Amino acid sequence: MTEFPTNEPRSIGDRIRHARKEAGLNQTELAERVGVSQPAVANWESGVHDPRRVMLAKIADVLRVSPGWLASGDRSALETDKQPAAAYLRRPLRHAPVIAIEEAMWFLNDAGADPHGAALDYIPITSGAEKVFAFFIDDEAMNRAFPKNTLVVVDYGDRRPADGAYALFSVDGTPLVRRWRERPARLEPHSDGNAYGDVHLDRPPLVIGCVRVSIRFH
Repeated sequence: MTEFPTNEPRSIGDRIRHARKEAGLNQTELAERVGVSQPAVANWESGVHDPRRVMLAKIADVLRVSPGWLASGDRSALETDKQPAAAYLRRPLRHAPVIAIEEAMWFLNDAGADPHGAALDYIPITSGAEKVFAFFIDDEAMNRAFPKNTLVVVDYGDRRPADGAYALFSVDGTPLVRRWRERPARLEPHSDGNAYGDVHLDRPPLVIGCVRVSIRFH
């Protein structure tokens, strides 16, 4: 078991992140080993919510730290409220402008661009991200993750996707949603078919923003 100093206050999320990095794992690898999704790990580490007690024990076993050390960290501010819906209710309500996906290229070189000028409609969402826009996706290469008529919300203030996370990229001048993989650097499709392959990169990707949420319309 690896123990860490406790003289510096740390939240549960901080401790998970610290131990994960010490173990040489990325968020996706930790998620796979404990049986959750990468966004769940990201939410733990960012303090959106804390893992339950049973999951904490599983995380501690994978990261080879004491369950007590993890559990004794400060609970996230959102988890200290006993109301079960507190984490959701405390997130700001925002009206994300819905734009045509082609307009997303504006934000590649100008993160200060205003999406409201291109808004076709608005969708209310709860999010801590301030710079967001949404668009409808129709991409067979991503139909397992985002079926047709899915609205994708992008945080264009965040251009550093975690390994295994979805983001909006510029690929040969075209905005495309893909899953980012670090080793080797590539953009992955997520399709029912075999017609779409990885896009391998020899330079840093052109990231327009990270996908924060998707909304399916029927």
